[in-house]
Amino acid sequence: MKKLALNNTGPALFECDIDRILTEMPDYYLPAAPGVLVAGADMLYAAGDFPGAPPPAGWARRASGWMKPSRDNSRTLWVQPCGRYWIIERSPVDVSAHDETLVFAFVLLPIWTRTMASAMRLAEHCDPIPQSPVAGYWARVG
Repeated sequence: MKKLALNNTGPALFECDIDRILTEMPDYYLPAAPGVLVAGADMLYAAGDFPGAPPPAGWARRASGWMKPSRDNSRTLWVQPCGRYWIIERSPVDVSAHDETLVFAFVLLPIWTRTMASAMRLAEHCDPIPQSPVAGYWARVG
């Protein structure tokens, strides 16, 4: 009987983690977060971000980044640059509520991307709740 060749590597959900001091994250932004996680190839692929994918549709340019209404129109999805990376956020339509950002489920680390299109697709994939394989949730920014 032939032996099966098994690939024992796990999915590339995260590309890397970056210490907060090495980012341009403002002090008020998730002050307890020690850094950020950069979304990896497999997470982005599941969100529809792969070579040849059509550009994300329905996003509008604003002063601080790009926005799009959520699927249920109860929130606005936002992506904005922070240094060399892109932040994924959402804002409630009800202005008395607080902005939220996508974070890792097990440690308070925001999930960022390297490109605007990746951030847009990941925001859409996690609207209204993060879908597999994203192990995350929406957390209050401040």
